Amino acid sequence: MQREYVSIPKVVLYILFALLIYALQSGVYGTWSIRGYHLDLLPALVVAAALLDGPVEGVILGVTVGLFYDLGFIGIDGLYPLFFLIFGFIAGEMSRLTLSGSYVSMVLMTAFEMVVLGLVRYFAYLLPQTGASFLLVLRQIIGGTLLACLFCFVIYLPMQKISRRFSSR
Repeated sequence: MQREYVSIPKVVLYILFALLIYALQSGVYGTWSIRGYHLDLLPALVVAAALLDGPVEGVILGVTVGLFYDLGFIGIDGLYPLFFLIFGFIAGEMSRLTLSGSYVSMVLMTAFEMVVLGLVRYFAYLLPQTGASFLLVLRQIIGGTLLACLFCFVIYLPMQKISRRFSSR
């Protein structure tokens, strides 16, 4: 079995970048609304790390993003780190098997991740706690997903630079 090389400085930069996006999202642009939808770029961080570098980085950033979600959002504690850990691993493995680390792959995986995350939120928290209407929630999920996919480049370009900077030559 071959061991996977993980660059600690690269992972630290990824985590710091995730912290910056979290701070901006929960502070500055967290109150902004575009046509009634809020921009959520945290899931794109997990996909970018997994597609650019593999499952280990996807898992590490997945747990980090999940902890940020637990700190700042309402929901079931521990659900977000588990969800993003699993998704980071699966996306990292898929990047090795079928997907490339391209921007198009990232947008597609981010869209899929956000739809699944929205459905998990609905069935695990919103439905039992508030009885929210599925069609209203689905509308918010789709609108938020499209908005995040439109702005994925904000995540992809810096993370691609970090990945290339620390890639083994």
